[in-house]
Amino acid sequence: MNILVTNDDGIDSPGLWALAKAMSRVVGQVLIVAPDKERSGAGASVSLHNDMGIVEVPSSIPGVKAYAIDGTPSDCVMLGMRKLSQSNIDLVVSGINPGPNIGRDIHYSGTVMATLQSYFHKIPSIAISLYPKNPKETLDFDFTAEVIEKLANDIKYGRLQADAILNVNVPNIPRKQIKGILVTRTADTGYVKLSGVKGNKDLVNYHLELDELYSKLEEGTDIWAIHQGYISITPLRFEITHHEMITAITGNVEALENELFNDLLD
Repeated sequence: MNILVTNDDGIDSPGLWALAKAMSRVVGQVLIVAPDKERSGAGASVSLHNDMGIVEVPSSIPGVKAYAIDGTPSDCVMLGMRKLSQSNIDLVVSGINPGPNIGRDIHYSGTVMATLQSYFHKIPSIAISLYPKNPKETLDFDFTAEVIEKLANDIKYGRLQADAILNVNVPNIPRKQIKGILVTRTADTGYVKLSGVKGNKDLVNYHLELDELYSKLEEGTDIWAIHQGYISITPLRFEITHHEMITAITGNVEALENELFNDLLD
């Protein structure tokens, strides 16, 4: 199995290397391609019309090559699949992000949206995040990486047919306190909210804080699960057509055509 490892926190992120180390225990070849610096919140953005530097960096994992890209997480996956890998990629894993990617916030997530490129190519993909309740906590990347190792083996040996992006969020609590694993749906709210824009007309910055709505969520959502001490796995797909609206809009097309083109028909 050929595995591409990426993230949005940059090539020096400890979560990236913990994940790559775990992937190296899955029989196959591992390739690391990550941004040269933090690209959090990049979503699915790509560097159109821009030259991107590609630098091979020292790898602490035997047999694993690593590259830093002057670009976005999506750039990294595209370059990893099309240029830097010597063989077809069988699995893309993105993370481990030191913070959750849940609810509506996944649309902005560089961790999750990096896997969109492989999803479009029907390559199994996993986005991985670790949730600390306190930003000052010591992060247990190793246990989270072990969770993904098990999932990767399930995909490798055909026990799991992953035709969606698996968005995995793990609470940063001792293993014995984790209640289990839940397959969840995405919460219909954000986990963070914009509480203010500071600065002047020439220089501004956004300030984000936790959204209190998360405490009122329904059982079975991703945010609810990690706050209850469960590992959350949410299968994601990106079908953007609103199929139910096709019939409604079609009913108005004839009138619209008449308004636009009647003069041409006279």
